[in-house]
Amino acid sequence: MDVEFFFDFSSPFGYLASTAVEEVADRHGATVRWRPILLGALFREIGTPLVPVAVMPEAKRQYVLKDMMRWAEFRGVPLNFPSGFPLRTVKPLRLVLAAGDDKAPTLIHRLMRACWVENQNPDDEGVLVQCIEDVGGDPEWIAMMSEPHIKMKLKENTAEAAVRGVPGVPSFFVGEQLFWGQDRLHFVERALDGWNPEIL
Repeated sequence: MDVEFFFDFSSPFGYLASTAVEEVADRHGATVRWRPILLGALFREIGTPLVPVAVMPEAKRQYVLKDMMRWAEFRGVPLNFPSGFPLRTVKPLRLVLAAGDDKAPTLIHRLMRACWVENQNPDDEGVLVQCIEDVGGDPEWIAMMSEPHIKMKLKENTAEAAVRGVPGVPSFFVGEQLFWGQDRLHFVERALDGWNPEIL
């Protein structure tokens, strides 16, 4: 069984989910299908503010930021909120598609670390080149980012997310069941065990 994981590097909660989703899938013999989407384009399509945290009441915003750090501590992973937030992520998302399914997971983890641990700019091609080198990838991926079929694939993924009701990232599908939020991975795990709350 697959776990479809819709993500964008622009989301700290997407980063947190990326550190845990494979372990959840592995425990149940499932495979993670990494589905990069452009979150800003999805938000425009569904009518959500482009930077939701920026329009929250101050008390809620402060709570969300604290909760984010609590989750990082709970998952045992570092998280340093980037100075350049909100992040421009079109290039790294296309890069992942250029890398192909086999190489994508390792590259995604390296890019997530660059964004959410190392405070690097994912829109900087120098950063992308270094990430490719770090995972033993192909330098040609940089040129491939601009190819029409790569650009189209990112648009198609994003459009599919909107059609399937994805409200944001991280979002997961187990079959046709949609779960939104890195704090819903326990629901993903139960769904992999056959739980189907849609029939309750």
